Amino acid sequence: MMNLVGRQIDNYRIDMLLGEGGMGAVYRAQDVNLARPVALKVMHPHFAGQPEFRQRFLQEAQAAARLGDHLSIVNIFDFGQQGSVFYMVMEYVPGSSLGTYIKHVRDNRQVVKLSETLMVLAQVAEALGYAHREGVIHRDIKPDNVLLKPLVDPGQKTASQGGLPVRAVVTDFGLAKLLEGGVQTRTGTFMGTLAYMSPEQCLGRPLDGRSDLYSL
Repeated sequence: MMNLVGRQIDNYRIDMLLGEGGMGAVYRAQDVNLARPVALKVMHPHFAGQPEFRQRFLQEAQAAARLGDHLSIVNIFDFGQQGSVFYMVMEYVPGSSLGTYIKHVRDNRQVVKLSETLMVLAQVAEALGYAHREGVIHRDIKPDNVLLKPLVDPGQKTASQGGLPVRAVVTDFGLAKLLEGGVQTRTGTFMGTLAYMSPEQCLGRPLDGRSDLYSL
């Protein structure tokens, strides 16, 4: 992946790399017009030349944008192309992922409290229920795709009093598939994260929302 830190793509100045995934890299950037931080997802160059991957990247933006009204689903602000660079602009969620939090707890020989677990599970389940009603299956629910957004007002905690002062936010709909159609995964292509995949997804069978609930 090319180093984009310090560059500007359209209205977005790229400040730092946040992480890389199978389809692209995510940067923290600044929207210079609106003076706000954003997360900028850029497709890997070796995918950008392939029409099917460009379509899947666009599908991700369209699927997630349809779900932006939910507090536990990351907002999509923009989608575009500058030269050979395809990008998507998302809400920047400060804090860490659930995966990072679990690792921190484990490294410190602690455990995740039951009240924390119930709160996170309830919020992610609400987000998935909303997505499924809108016809979107995530297909890659795992701790790294759940962000823990700090609450400005800890009194906003829901689902379980005494839980973490955060809101669980589902991100990365890169494997989402609109139920009414869209890009079909090429035969024989393995998509997803094995440790969290439902048996029917491992077998390449048709999926519905129950596969996401298995992963959760």
